[in-house]
Formats: sequence, structure tokens, C-alpha cells
Amino acid sequence: MVTSNSPNAVERENLDGKVAVITGASKGIGKATASAFAAAGGKVVLAARTRETLEQVAADLQESGAEALAIPTDVTDVDAVQRLIERTLDVYQRVDILVNNAGVGYFGPVSDFEPDDWDMVLNSNLKAIYLCAKYALPPMLAQGSGQIINVLSIAAKVAFEASAAYCAAKAGALALTKVLASEVRQQNIRVTAVLPGSVHTPFWDGVPEHPDFEQMLKPEHVADTIVSVCGQPSGMVTEEIVVMPPLGIL
Repeated sequence: MVTSNSPNAVERENLDGKVAVITGASKGIGKATASAFAAAGGKVVLAARTRETLEQVAADLQESGAEALAIPTDVTDVDAVQRLIERTLDVYQRVDILVNNAGVGYFGPVSDFEPDDWDMVLNSNLKAIYLCAKYALPPMLAQGSGQIINVLSIAAKVAFEASAAYCAAKAGALALTKVLASEVRQQNIRVTAVLPGSVHTPFWDGVPEHPDFEQMLKPEHVADTIVSVCGQPSGMVTEEIVVMPPLGIL
């Protein structure tokens, strides 16, 4: 734990041994966040749909000496999310941190957007946050502490053409985050929305027109922000934080 000789210094939260459930952990921001938590001494529970990739991430972390558990999970499925939290409790008996990072992007003008694609985007970026928070909250409430980080996007606040479903999902997720924060703050549960600008991740795979990758944030930038928020002193909460590339919206 960080200490100081200053009489006005505050102690940051010690993440050593904390149990962090991270969704979308097989790549991009989720993978970088798992590595950052492991480096801080946390025990990481990795959730994503692709078993092989997820288990490789866990194996790499274990090889470096970290405690990592891979649980393949479709976070849009209620039964799968319940199993994720139940398995975490079976192994570690607690959930200290939930990082809701999973989500997909699918783009096109409203007039051409298919209803099934709309549902897919809303389910992965909004419903999944609700489900994971719903089932992670009971153990947090029982232990009297917890931190929920919802990784959203600057698209929660800025309208981008051909991105109606994505913007709507992220804006809804931001509203959900604010409501959730108001509901559980009295129970010592901190809830934070992290809104990144463009990040160079596999999210852009298959997108023919995209900003310059060299100008984007790196996944590690967002991961470090998430871990920093979780390590803040217990007497404060960051409810929303925007992380942008130096050039702003690209």
C-alpha cells in the first residue's frame, strides 16, 4: 500500500489479492486490463466467448506468476452470466471488481440497418452490462464493498453517422451507469463509466474506413486508467472519466 510522510496524504486502495472479473478479456482493452490487474497483484477472472483465445490469455498470465481463471461466457446470456459469477465465488469466495468491457460494433445508416443487427449491438453493449452488474452485486453487497467499471465510449456523448445502434447502446449504458451508481453508493459500491476515444484494438477489424491507428489510444492507456480508478482512496469515487487520444476525436 502506498504511504506518505505528508500529514495530508491519503492511502490508495491496495489491489493485491483483489478479485477482478473482466469481460471481453480475450483481446484489446480487456486483455490489457487483465494484465494490468495481474501486475498490481490482483486475481483475474477472464470472460469472453472464444474459449481457445481466452485460455491462452489466462495461460500467459499464469506463466508470469499471476492468478488467472478463464471462464468462457456469452455475457448476453443470463444463464452464462450467472455461471460466471457462481464459478468465481466457488474459486475465490468474493467479487471485488467487475470490469464490463465486452461489446461489439456494427455500423450502417438507420435506413439500411437490420433489426437483428440492432438487437446484437444493444445486447452486447447494454444488456450485458445490466446482467453482469445484476449478478455481481449480491456478493459485493454482502461483503460491503466493490467497484464496477463500465467501459463505454465517447460515442455515449457524441453522435457519429452510421453508428445509431452503437451510439444508442453506449448512451443507454452511460445512463444505466449513473442510475446504478445512485442505487449502490450508500452500500460502499463505487460505479464508474470510462469513456475512451478511438483505441487501436481488433474492434476495427473489418472496418474499411477508420482513423489512423498511429493516432489512436493504445489498449494499455485505457487499462492503466481502469486500474488507477480502482486503486483510488476509499474516501472518493470517480463516477465518469473520458480518455482521449492527444488529437481528440479522430
